[in-house]
Amino acid sequence: MSKIVSVNSKQALTEMKRMSRALDTHRKGEVNRAMAATINDSLKKSRTKIVRRVSKAMQIKQSPIRQRVKITRAKATSLHGKVWAGTNRLSARTAGAKPRGDGHAVGPYEWPNTFTNKGLRNIYVRKGQGRGNIEVAGFGAQFTEKTLKSALNAETEASLSKDFPLELFRQLTWRLDKALGIK
Repeated sequence: MSKIVSVNSKQALTEMKRMSRALDTHRKGEVNRAMAATINDSLKKSRTKIVRRVSKAMQIKQSPIRQRVKITRAKATSLHGKVWAGTNRLSARTAGAKPRGDGHAVGPYEWPNTFTNKGLRNIYVRKGQGRGNIEVAGFGAQFTEKTLKSALNAETEASLSKDFPLELFRQLTWRLDKALGIK
């Protein structure tokens, strides 16, 4: 035998009125806040993936690359965020080069005949005769720019196409449940 379920219409009606009031009092900018939170979350994830990919491609530590990748956060009033990557020359010291033999090296990269100066705290290569012909040892701007740009484009596009819709749905669901007092 099946049970007969009775619904008290007065209770259902009062619950519907309560939910309606909760939605009416719900702030108007909640959707914009959800969008901004989703954009910021996607940007943070793409930054992490960019740093990992570039670090693996260049075979150096992640910290000097993380310093070069910046995020501009989205706000509820302006729904646009940005991932910016500095593509300038990366010095050997910043990349974490250590003394090895007669020079310095980090990963598979070596700079022979280099020296350090305690006052200036960098790694230098002598480029000719005389005192002034020195240059900071490091990766060229073209190499750094090429690696960063390819990783930036690939990871940002992947993050926006794959993760963004799911995260937006999760944010909107959570905010609606919060407004209705469900969770």
